[in-house]
Amino acid sequence: MVDVLLIDDNADDAQLIQRQLALAGADYKVTIVSERDAVEAALERHFDVCLLDFFLPGYNGLELLQDISVEELPGPVILLTGAHDERLDAAALERGIADFLTKDEAASAVLDRSIRYARHQHASRQTLRYQSRHDDLTGLLNRPIFMQRLEALIAHPETDLDTTHLAYLDLDGLKTINDNWGHDTGDRVLRHAAARLHTTLSELADSGAFVAEPLVARFGGGVLAAALRCDAETPIARIAERMVDAMREPVAGGGARIVATASIGIACANQAPGNVHDLVRLADQAMYSAKHAGRDTYWCHEGGGESYTRLRATLETDLRQAIADQALYQIYEPQIALGSGALIGAEALARWVHPTLGNVAPNTFMPIAHVCGLIRPLTHWSLSAALQSLAHWQPNLPSGFRLAVNIAPAQLLAPGFVEDLGQMLTEHGVSPQHLRLEITENFFTYEQATSKLQALGEMGLSLALDDFGTGYSSLARLSRLPIDTLKIDLSFVHQMVRNTRSAALSKTIVSIGKDLGMTVIAEGIETQDQADMLQGFGCEGAQGFLYSRGDDQAGFSQRLRALAGE
Repeated sequence: MVDVLLIDDNADDAQLIQRQLALAGADYKVTIVSERDAVEAALERHFDVCLLDFFLPGYNGLELLQDISVEELPGPVILLTGAHDERLDAAALERGIADFLTKDEAASAVLDRSIRYARHQHASRQTLRYQSRHDDLTGLLNRPIFMQRLEALIAHPETDLDTTHLAYLDLDGLKTINDNWGHDTGDRVLRHAAARLHTTLSELADSGAFVAEPLVARFGGGVLAAALRCDAETPIARIAERMVDAMREPVAGGGARIVATASIGIACANQAPGNVHDLVRLADQAMYSAKHAGRDTYWCHEGGGESYTRLRATLETDLRQAIADQALYQIYEPQIALGSGALIGAEALARWVHPTLGNVAPNTFMPIAHVCGLIRPLTHWSLSAALQSLAHWQPNLPSGFRLAVNIAPAQLLAPGFVEDLGQMLTEHGVSPQHLRLEITENFFTYEQATSKLQALGEMGLSLALDDFGTGYSSLARLSRLPIDTLKIDLSFVHQMVRNTRSAALSKTIVSIGKDLGMTVIAEGIETQDQADMLQGFGCEGAQGFLYSRGDDQAGFSQRLRALAGE
């Protein structure tokens, strides 16, 4: 039974929608409301999908959602209107609406497919919302969300900085456990430690030790963190001792009872007022003092807050110079046909070796490029480097091979981009059929998206929608655009073997791709079980560490020559 909330003040239109849903063959239960007070009340109750008419008495559908977080609603929203309007479509997607249909498009099959897609999209967003906030292994908050909430906590006028502390815990000997008993046992130990920390802090909260619920996170590796707003009568030393004791509880693993103690560093918020990054550094320093003191203990940082050089400022300056000097390089991650194992393409990925810091991870320098205005020159460099490689490889490329390059919205929207790309293809002597541009779903929020993509499609390029299911694409709009490839986001792939919801979402994406006549490629495949499951779903292409961690230009050239029999 699918509960449909239909918001429409036109009785004839509402009856028409009901008839179309009845013809669809699925089990739909429809509730119709129109008056604003009743609508607002209905939106707070359970529903599986909401069909929202744009024109309502005295207001419209977008005005209704103006003060409502669509992500917080029980189900997705599909907007219905009398005529197609690109601006309205874009505004609806920006507001978080799952799909946009004109009422003359709402035949039973189209409406049924739109509802299925909207529910899939809503479920995937809810899953990704949780995954984006929590650590996959322990279920604790992840570092980015913890830092956001810690910053809000420190900035709140009711927070007493003198009694607010950050505890930074590092498990002692986790590497030794991994080396001796394996990473599965190490993961079990880490989950046990996270659970013990969470339970201990919850017990302390129940006893009145805190004035607010503690924030607990995993920062990565064997590092856990907790933000603690202590009661004025509760000394932080007492809390620290309880945490140290909690970490001493053994866990069964590898045929033995394993104890992984913790070294804990603690810094008080008044030592770094208004600066959470400095607070983390102080707690980190205190943690190393605990290590040097013999481990299995805690150490409180002493002294006031210090000023620290901003690594980000250094990276921004050096990244700007590296792009100008063409000091970055690309690796090429092969894309494989799941059925035959044949090479069908590759994805070009930017890499940076800093002269003093060494390898800088893409998830570190790419956000900097977006924020400081370097994404357009970086994207232009990526395109140019990819075309140079294609020109070099062209004689040995297998049939149907496409090299994928990620294109930022800022580059796509730049005046003259389509013409400049055509000129670059001509200058390098590369056929457009060998190039694929990967875009993300947030590009659909721009008014020029349709015209830009149609112009690129007319050039003969392949266009792929990256990280499908995580953003703002409208199924109705997707079917009208020259997108020929969908990419399953690695967050689904990593979860699907042990998470039935992620598996169902991946299967749905493959099904949607097939319905729309598109190729589906899964990224981030690391295990044969993942590959086998995706092949069973009917997914055509795959990439990830299971096949290769990526080659530089010379290495990929050698791969192509080997395939060509040279």
